[in-house]
Amino acid sequence: MFTDLSIKTRITVGLGAIAALFLILLILAYSNFSKLSAANTWDRHTLEVLLETDRITIAVLQVQTATRGFMLTGNESLVEPISKEESAARAHLSRLRTLTLDNPAQQARLNRLEPMMNDWIGKVIEPLILKRRELNKTVGVSQQPASAADVLNGSRTVADIRALIGEMGDEEARLLERRKGESASLQESMFLLLSVGGAFCLALTALIGYLLVHALLKPLNALTDAVGRIAGGEQSARVAVLSQDELGKVATEFNRMAQAIQDSQAKELEATNVLRAKVDALLDVVSKAASGDLTGSVTVEGSDAIGLLGNGLKRMFDNLRGLLNNVQKAGIQVTTSATEIAASAKQQEATGIEQAQTSVEILSTTREISANTTQLLRTMEEATAVADYTTSATADAQTNLRRMDQTMQQMVAATDSINAKLAALSEKASNINGVLITITKVADQTNILSLNAAIEAEKAGDAGRGFSVVATEIRRLADQTSVSTWDIDQMLKEMQSAVSASVMGMDKFSEEIRRSVGEVRQVAEQLSSVMDQVQKLAPQFDLVLQGMQSQAVGASQISDTMLQLNDATQQTVESLKATSEAVHQLQYAAGDLQSSVATFSVNS
Repeated sequence: MFTDLSIKTRITVGLGAIAALFLILLILAYSNFSKLSAANTWDRHTLEVLLETDRITIAVLQVQTATRGFMLTGNESLVEPISKEESAARAHLSRLRTLTLDNPAQQARLNRLEPMMNDWIGKVIEPLILKRRELNKTVGVSQQPASAADVLNGSRTVADIRALIGEMGDEEARLLERRKGESASLQESMFLLLSVGGAFCLALTALIGYLLVHALLKPLNALTDAVGRIAGGEQSARVAVLSQDELGKVATEFNRMAQAIQDSQAKELEATNVLRAKVDALLDVVSKAASGDLTGSVTVEGSDAIGLLGNGLKRMFDNLRGLLNNVQKAGIQVTTSATEIAASAKQQEATGIEQAQTSVEILSTTREISANTTQLLRTMEEATAVADYTTSATADAQTNLRRMDQTMQQMVAATDSINAKLAALSEKASNINGVLITITKVADQTNILSLNAAIEAEKAGDAGRGFSVVATEIRRLADQTSVSTWDIDQMLKEMQSAVSASVMGMDKFSEEIRRSVGEVRQVAEQLSSVMDQVQKLAPQFDLVLQGMQSQAVGASQISDTMLQLNDATQQTVESLKATSEAVHQLQYAAGDLQSSVATFSVNS
């Protein structure tokens, strides 16, 4: 079935199949890449949610720390950050509500978190601030305005808020882990698609190239071989018709032309042999008559020119036997010369006519070969244009993949920058931890000093009672400082744990992006190798195109040569006709000569 298609159809179908396969492969790769981009977007969304929850936790801790500082010192400057942190917490809560619109469970937690924060600020923080401010109005009073119940109530509320935020963080971490699995699956499927699709594209390209080369070169080689054999003298050489395309038609017409030439030569040879036998017989009789022997008989008969000439010679010899020496010899010589010229003229005229007919047939066949060669040349030019377009499309696809590679490199750089910032945050948290250790040591020393002061006050008796009250307050402040330092230490540990988890997550994300960059580069290299293979086809098409152009030029030259040969043959035929007319006139003159001597009588 493939051999019945035209060369243009074969090339169009082959290159169309390659282009369609490349298009399907690119569409599937783009679809997987879109899904992978969507998964990365969701990962970024989850990280934003986690960041907002951390910011809310930090804002709550800042409010709690500022409130404790104000309760301990009564310094109004410590109250100023409370309203800012409260506004920041509400802003982060609003941002978090917007980010989690697609998660009903997170929305439900936020609905619980917002009233909890409002109650904590309205019922715990603000009353404590008011109590401390009222205490600041009383001059000389130094006591703690917050009761143990207030402190415990505030701590429980903060613990509940942090637990609820922790649930939200766990939920987002679970979603992040699940999305990472989906991203890994998409990357694996994309790698498999590109690997298998690239290998199949290469195999299909090689197969189509082999079929096209085999379909073009085999008929051309067979035609070249047959032309060489005919040129070497083997007139029976023929081309095997291997297909029904343009080359198959050329082979068929070539076989028909070779058969016509062989038949024409066979007919010409047969006619020449017959004519030669008759002429030889006539020449034998004429030769005898020329030597003075008129006893020979003419056996050539027939209705053709040679037969009629034989009959005439027979009658002429019968009449000439009675002629005398010089007249007989002169008549015989004139008749013999006229006969030879007439026979030669007839033979040449017949041969010229046959050659003219053969030239016309060869000219027609040559024109058909030239037309088919010109059409095949146009087909090869179209195939070369299609190959150039395929090379250009593949180069555009390779450029897009390079742009993709640059984008993913920028993502890797951004991830490395985030890792650096998280590391700096962890380092600062470690520095704060060192400061807290120093504060804890100072609080312990203060507690020891207050204890020593209380002991000395007891030794002093009534004179040291006021000093005992001061020592008691100092010890209470040291205890509160230890408690606050312990709380800050716990918060820093949680912060460091969260930062470490974020660093690990970003490292994994960076590794995934780097792996994707490597896969994209592999795809670019595979497309580069496919483009190289397609570019290798173009020189081969150019070689075939040059060969067809040479054949077209040769066919045109053959056509011109056959036109010139046809013109020369026509001129030869006209010349032979003129020669034949002159021979007829010479025969008439010989007849007049015989009539003139017919009145003479001689002895037998």
